[in-house]
Amino acid sequence: MSATRSFLWRWDRLTAVLLAGVSFIGIAAIGLAAEQPMTLEEIVNTAILNNPAVIETQKRWEEKKSRIRLATAQPNPKIGIMKDDIPKNTLNIGEAMMTEISISQELMLPSKIRAMGRMAENEAAMSKAEWSEKRLEVYAQTKQAYYDYLYARQALVIGREAQALMGQLASLAQVNYSTGMVPLQDTLKAQTEYSQMAIDLSNMASMETVARAKLNNLMGRSAAAAFEVKEEFYALPPEFDLAELLKTAASEKPAIAGMEYGLAMAENGLDLAKRQQLPDFELSYGYKMNKGQMIEVMDDGMGMPQVMASDQPDTWRIELMAMIPLWQGKNKAEIKAAEASREASRAALQSMKNMAELDVQMTLTEAQATWRQIELYQHTIVPQAEQTYQAAVVGYTNGKVDFMTVLEGVNTLRNARLGLYKARVDYEKAVANLEKAVGKPLSMTADIMKVKK
Repeated sequence: MSATRSFLWRWDRLTAVLLAGVSFIGIAAIGLAAEQPMTLEEIVNTAILNNPAVIETQKRWEEKKSRIRLATAQPNPKIGIMKDDIPKNTLNIGEAMMTEISISQELMLPSKIRAMGRMAENEAAMSKAEWSEKRLEVYAQTKQAYYDYLYARQALVIGREAQALMGQLASLAQVNYSTGMVPLQDTLKAQTEYSQMAIDLSNMASMETVARAKLNNLMGRSAAAAFEVKEEFYALPPEFDLAELLKTAASEKPAIAGMEYGLAMAENGLDLAKRQQLPDFELSYGYKMNKGQMIEVMDDGMGMPQVMASDQPDTWRIELMAMIPLWQGKNKAEIKAAEASREASRAALQSMKNMAELDVQMTLTEAQATWRQIELYQHTIVPQAEQTYQAAVVGYTNGKVDFMTVLEGVNTLRNARLGLYKARVDYEKAVANLEKAVGKPLSMTADIMKVKK
């Protein structure tokens, strides 16, 4: 009768282990946040608004935009005052016999100013495209960091569940050993695996901390800032049309737009270089105030000279000067350099387009391959791992398999569940790379990049 009770007790323990293994299939949360968990969209928006690299590129664009008016303005006028005819025996400039006040203005041809203005506009547009590209880059990095954090957090959850399950198996092995049903080796092996899992949990906790710090860094916050996130998987199956993605990348990718503005800037630079062969002008106006007297010798009509003294009148002058581009060798060299710059910009644009097409194809292929992994885990690997684990527990109960078979079933189930979650995370990260290659979000709200300043 005692043996029967002992068997029933062991059967109840094995049943509890089996049920624990079934519950291990589900996904658990690691705690409730005191505050509302942040959604992925909130995290991405926070990063786009507060990331220092994004703010830097935005301010660079604002700087370039403000310089457009500087490029289209005429040079500042020059005002001068001159003291002339100062007696040689004094250093007092107040003794000067003549004072001239002048104002002059350099006049650049309007066609040159227009070319310089277009170049400044192109440069500002390039800078704005860099800002958009940086926002897109931070968007993709933040999504990847978010899913890295989810994976690290879930790995810790699954690891704790596996350790709890192993603890139950260790207790069962100890009971079976005490009754002489299994050798001591089973108990020692279970205890060793339990201790090893403790080390693994420590490493997983470190991985979670690093992933959280990286996410904080992208959001422009302290690496140690506390927050909770809501688990979200946005991406749909990779049913994308490659031709449509390539078309979208060619028209909307900020890096390509920046290169196009760079080519336009180089073309306007060539136009300006050609117009440098035309002269510029300088207009000057001066007003002279005279303190001395004018001596004039006149004939009195009787053949006798008569000396007349009178105050000298104030006078004014106007002067127009032309700055002639006489050294044509210099001008030709400038034109040649501008032509080379234009061709280099054209080649860079084509290289960027080719690279964008390659990136789209590679990232799409990666996303499709990762999606197939998800389907394989869901429909084949995980169900088989569940069946293997359950069969191992039943076989161990009946004495048909050894403890190592049960242990292998536990590890197989853990790895299968973790592999499925990692495949889901990898797919979301692959879609983020695809979005970066295309130049706009594909799986989230369409206005995610239209963050208000």
